Amino acid sequence: MNEANLPELAQRIRVAHVRDAVPNGDHAVYVGRAMPGREGSVFGNPLPVRGRTWTPAAQAWTAHLATHAELEVREAARAALLARGYAQGEAATLYRHVLRAQCREAHSPQRTALLRLARLVAAGETLTLQCWCAPQPCHAAVIRDAILGYARRLSA
Repeated sequence: MNEANLPELAQRIRVAHVRDAVPNGDHAVYVGRAMPGREGSVFGNPLPVRGRTWTPAAQAWTAHLATHAELEVREAARAALLARGYAQGEAATLYRHVLRAQCREAHSPQRTALLRLARLVAAGETLTLQCWCAPQPCHAAVIRDAILGYARRLSA
């Protein structure tokens, strides 16, 4: 696939609130945490927004981020440890580092799911990534970027 066709891939992935209608033909992909009546996704962001439940996963990932090479990431993680949560946009932005770490393992559930979704997009399918926080800053945008990265490699 040449560079001129790359925007076409990006148009195949939408980020939407979980209650928004999914266009006919789109594959709906829930990417949020477990909620009453809804199973959690492998992509559920373990970094909670302030005021939400602080879990062992939140503690572990925040401790991981507190040792990150980038000072800004370390500082955000240390502040989150004290506050027991992140600001909305901060949780979404820092999820990029969590997802990268998860995908370093060749057969992780996250990497396997990203590759499956990237194959769909590369084959011309369209996806709607659903989360509770969209259209606010949302980790689904990070997932979208990761799917696009893999899809571009598959389409090259």
